[in-house]
Amino acid sequence: MSDIAPSADLEVSRRKAGNYATYVFFVLFFVNLMNYLDRYILTGGANIIAKELHFGIDGIGYLASAFLIFFTLGVLPLGAWADRAKRKDVIAICVGIWSLATAFTALAGNFATLLASRAVLGIGEAGYGPSSGALMADYFHRARRARVSSWWAAGALIGLMFGIIIGGIVAGLYFGAWRLAFLFTGIPGLILAFLAWRMREPQRNEADEEAAQRDPDSYAVSEGVNPLIMPKKILPQLGTLLKIKSLIVLTVMQIFAFFVLAASAVYLPTLFQQKDTFGLTSAQAAIFSGFGIAVAGVAGVVFGGYLSDYLNRRHPGARILVCGIGFLIGAPFYVLSVVVTLVLHNILLYSFFFFSTTLLLNMYVGPSIAASQDIVPSAVRASAVGVIAFLAHILGDAFSPSLVGFLARVFDPTHGQHFIQGIAGTDLSLALVYTCPPALLIAGLVGIFGSRWVKSDMEAAQLAEQASKQELVGKA
Repeated sequence: MSDIAPSADLEVSRRKAGNYATYVFFVLFFVNLMNYLDRYILTGGANIIAKELHFGIDGIGYLASAFLIFFTLGVLPLGAWADRAKRKDVIAICVGIWSLATAFTALAGNFATLLASRAVLGIGEAGYGPSSGALMADYFHRARRARVSSWWAAGALIGLMFGIIIGGIVAGLYFGAWRLAFLFTGIPGLILAFLAWRMREPQRNEADEEAAQRDPDSYAVSEGVNPLIMPKKILPQLGTLLKIKSLIVLTVMQIFAFFVLAASAVYLPTLFQQKDTFGLTSAQAAIFSGFGIAVAGVAGVVFGGYLSDYLNRRHPGARILVCGIGFLIGAPFYVLSVVVTLVLHNILLYSFFFFSTTLLLNMYVGPSIAASQDIVPSAVRASAVGVIAFLAHILGDAFSPSLVGFLARVFDPTHGQHFIQGIAGTDLSLALVYTCPPALLIAGLVGIFGSRWVKSDMEAAQLAEQASKQELVGKA
């Protein structure tokens, strides 16, 4: 009887831990959903908001860039803070800030005040990504990490869908109705901030250590691998992270991927409303783009996560390889979608290419999050996400909506009248096709050729983890 009891108690303990990890996942999932919902309400109603507040097609891009620039500037310091504080508290504070910023956007009376509210929203959202990725890595071990990260990332696409749809439908109701969308969607975030604050903070590397005890062979390290030596101070730590080859590959890949994803998502609802493309209403464009991005995006995110976890059993670099393949195949599909828009104006045929492109572009999400957590020690996981996010945003999507909006205005021989008259579809399509497919081609090639460094980087991080534990034991 005494031989059985400890095993039974251990099984009960594991079941409780698994249930709590699931609860944490759902809190973070809904926070991520609200994150993107609040972010994309403006995108859904942008065509109408621009005309009510009297700014041009390029102004839509400038607003998106304002959010992304301040988001980017906050990622590194907030990521470093999360590695030195309770990550659940960082999440709770940031969720509270961005929820209030969303609600106060309803008071914006001109382009300048709208720009300011988007900047504050960016600061609030900056701390959530690094903290949540690191927190989930300590609740879910390496073998499940890509799948869990993929499902978590699916919340972003669902939130994007609801944000675009709510923004587009409400903005089209009557003059000034868009303000209600911002006011009421800011409130649920405050409830989620409280739930995040009440979560348990796990020990660093908790899930991997428990998994290693159950299956030591899966965490064995090859001979001749040197451990990653991680300094204690912030700036030297960042310098060391930038020497990890796989981290550089992930960063370069995401720079070009973020460029495409941001520019496309920001301008799709506006593109669909132009009379020289499909001439949809604000509500129709919001439903078509929001629902299409979410359904195809979630399919791509989940498929990419499961595919990379499956292939990762045979090839350690599979997670980055899956990302690269998705981007490379996505490039020609993107070109074909724009050709259908400009030449055929056939929304059914466009839907096929739109769905295919969106699925392929979103395969990277879960694998890239999981890979970024695999190749660095647990003590700097939030900082690693912060480094990738900072560089990918500041060099990728921070300026891509502005660039695409600027090019669309340049391609307009009337210098803005096309947008006022609702016939800027050709201008916008040309701006997108000249910038996005080349970026996808580069991202794909970098991912495919850079996947070979993952195995050695992952083992170096694992050795560093073991050395850190031995140092703590020695001090005790």
